[in-house]
Amino acid sequence: MSVDKSAAATFRLLWETKKSARSSLSVDRIVEAAIALADAEGLGAVSMQRVAGELGYTAMALYRHVPGKDQLVALMVDRAQGNPPADSGKEWRTEILNWADAAWDFCLAHPWTLRVATTGAPTGPNELAWFEALLRPLARSGLAAENLVATAMFISSAVRDLARIATEIVPTGSDYGNLLAEVVQPDRFPTLASLATSGTLEDDGDVRPALDFGLNLILDGLGARTS
Repeated sequence: MSVDKSAAATFRLLWETKKSARSSLSVDRIVEAAIALADAEGLGAVSMQRVAGELGYTAMALYRHVPGKDQLVALMVDRAQGNPPADSGKEWRTEILNWADAAWDFCLAHPWTLRVATTGAPTGPNELAWFEALLRPLARSGLAAENLVATAMFISSAVRDLARIATEIVPTGSDYGNLLAEVVQPDRFPTLASLATSGTLEDDGDVRPALDFGLNLILDGLGARTS
């Protein structure tokens, strides 16, 4: 099976360990400048020309180190992730919750990463380290090997998507529940109508409780399945 040349080039860049002098243009300097720009102004502000300008070079100079923006963004995401939380030696459930806490903090610290499309399995050194850090406690739970990757994908996707919502949501307070109470009819939306009239649909913009509840529900089920 043939390998996409662009993907192969990105893979090589992600695993490049050669270091250049800090005083000269290098992949490291380019990626660090691009991350700083994305943190300050969002992913839309990042272009080869803009990053080059931040470093005092022309865009053509950047292309000698990074083939294009797609490769640059892949490098940015992997670099920004850094190292996952170290294994504390605690029981598997605690390790997974610690992983989720760290992943959540990363997403909120670098919200532009949530706008980067997921186009395949993790390939970068830091991405794989985070994946390993989640797979390891899942394996200790007693979950069958053939279900490890699927479960890790589900957990990481839940963290990422709820973090994305947390960075986008505009709280409406009690207005949401009040508006719904005016329009939802019990015969068509019985559950929503009940929740709206009970006052439990207030929108405070905090989605983290949903993540915590969902994760613990999943881990309860995992514990019951593997006990």
